[in-house]
Amino acid sequence: MWSPVQPEPSKTGPSTAALVLLVCSATGFAILWAIMWVPVLLTGGAGSLFLYPIVFLLAVGPWGGAWTALVLATRSRDQAVATRSETVAALSAILLALGPILLWFGPVAT
Repeated sequence: MWSPVQPEPSKTGPSTAALVLLVCSATGFAILWAIMWVPVLLTGGAGSLFLYPIVFLLAVGPWGGAWTALVLATRSRDQAVATRSETVAALSAILLALGPILLWFGPVAT
C-alpha cells in the first residue's frame, strides 16, 4: 500500500562521502610516499628520485580528494546528524598541509 508519509533522505551522506574520500586520499598519499621513498631508504641512495615528476603528477588525485573531503565535511558540519564532520575536516586540512611536504622532503633522518 502507498503511504503519504515519505521517509526522509539520509543527512549523513556528505559526511560519509567526506570520510571515504579522506581515507582514500590518505591511502593514496601513503602509497605514493612508499613508491618514492622506500627504495631510497632501502638502498641509501637517491637513485629512485627520478620518480619525482611521476609521483607528483599522480598526487593530484589524492590532493583533489582531500580538498573535496574538506569541502564536504565543512558543508555537512551544519547538520546536527553529522557529528564526525569536524574531525574529518580537521584531518583533511592536516593531510592537505602535510601530504605534499612529506612527498617532497621524504623521511627525516638525523
